[in-house]
Amino acid sequence: MKVLGIDLSGPSNHKDTVVTAFEAADNHLKLKKILRNASDHDIFSLVGELSPRGKVYIGIDAPLSYQDGGGDRPADKDLRAFSKALGMKSGSIMPPTLTRMVYLTMRGIHIAHSLQSCFGDQVAISEVHPGVALASRLDTDLRWHAMQYKKELDSRLYVLKWLTEKDVDLSSEIDAATSHELDACLAGLAAWHWASDNHSPKWSYPASPPHHPFPFHC
Repeated sequence: MKVLGIDLSGPSNHKDTVVTAFEAADNHLKLKKILRNASDHDIFSLVGELSPRGKVYIGIDAPLSYQDGGGDRPADKDLRAFSKALGMKSGSIMPPTLTRMVYLTMRGIHIAHSLQSCFGDQVAISEVHPGVALASRLDTDLRWHAMQYKKELDSRLYVLKWLTEKDVDLSSEIDAATSHELDACLAGLAAWHWASDNHSPKWSYPASPPHHPFPFHC
């Protein structure tokens, strides 16, 4: 099974876009490739390289739809309630049309629909939220790392170690200087648990076409 985790940024900010490509086998996820500073072209080229060898499951950390009229989508409201129950701040779930989110939303929608159009049944695409994916898998007394890892190096190093204990082989390639590479790995973990017969998401919201055509998993 081929799995991609994408930590997306806005269309003019390639430097904060990271793609991790994993091979899933025997209840184990192994990092095979990492793209840093990834453009749309880079993402499409990688999917084109992988898709002839089997279906590619893709978790994208970006809104893949927006609510007509603005504000929260039903999935955003549900995820916010779930994340608050984990102890996370409500602001960690932002409406796709919020000013600071609109460029990310625009790129997310473009990438997801274009991949679906180009590769069809060779890809399965889900929106993911790496922070909630992490918090929902940590023991209660360790969830504070999910609130701090974007800011604190010690928490990023903890998350890196935690991933390796969750059957994720990252080799030595992941740079914990920022959260982007970890978020791409966590996006891949969420996509793997969505796709795998041996795992399941901790939180899930189904696709609701035509306005919200992609599922959302953590």
